[in-house]
Amino acid sequence: MIKLLVPVFATLTLIAAPATARPIEKTKYKYYTISGNSASAIYTAMIKRGPDVNGVNAYASTTANSSQDGKLVAQGKSCRVDGYNFSIDFTINLPKLKNESALTGQTAAKWGQFKSFLKTHEEQHRSIWLGCARSLESQVKSLRAPDCKAFDRQAAKLWKSMRNSCDKQHAAFDAAEQRRLLKHPFVKLVLDKRLSSTKGFKIKQP
Repeated sequence: MIKLLVPVFATLTLIAAPATARPIEKTKYKYYTISGNSASAIYTAMIKRGPDVNGVNAYASTTANSSQDGKLVAQGKSCRVDGYNFSIDFTINLPKLKNESALTGQTAAKWGQFKSFLKTHEEQHRSIWLGCARSLESQVKSLRAPDCKAFDRQAAKLWKSMRNSCDKQHAAFDAAEQRRLLKHPFVKLVLDKRLSSTKGFKIKQP
């Protein structure tokens, strides 16, 4: 089963901060350890030990914490933000096989391909969010309102709009990836081993 987490951001808070160009991004990779010397055993271990995503154990996940900083400036009958910047800290959680040297032949090769697939997938979720963050940052920087309370309300609307738009991008990406996942050599190896003995076995879409 694969369940790929859509990153969650903090709510909009504007405070004094120095000006910075573009979203500031940091990424930390962490790993959960699994054991197994066959494709089926590895698959089972990932399901049992993988990160929890909305109550489901996943192969991998990406989480993100963000902050939005800036100083609200009132000028006459208008308000804008000065020194606005968007910061995002990502944590990408991936599987790590305890003893990869125990794998042989096609299992070893296909497991290596699958690890790369998961890492690339999670990094694409990160890229999607960074694109959304850049768009929001540009809109907030150019936003003008009659007063700072109105600015805060309009900024919140921009935030909500960005989240909705970004969620759709993530959903579309995951739908396309689900098709690729089912064709992946490692997954096909697992399916081939279990097809005759496990009725209804499948990898669910997020």
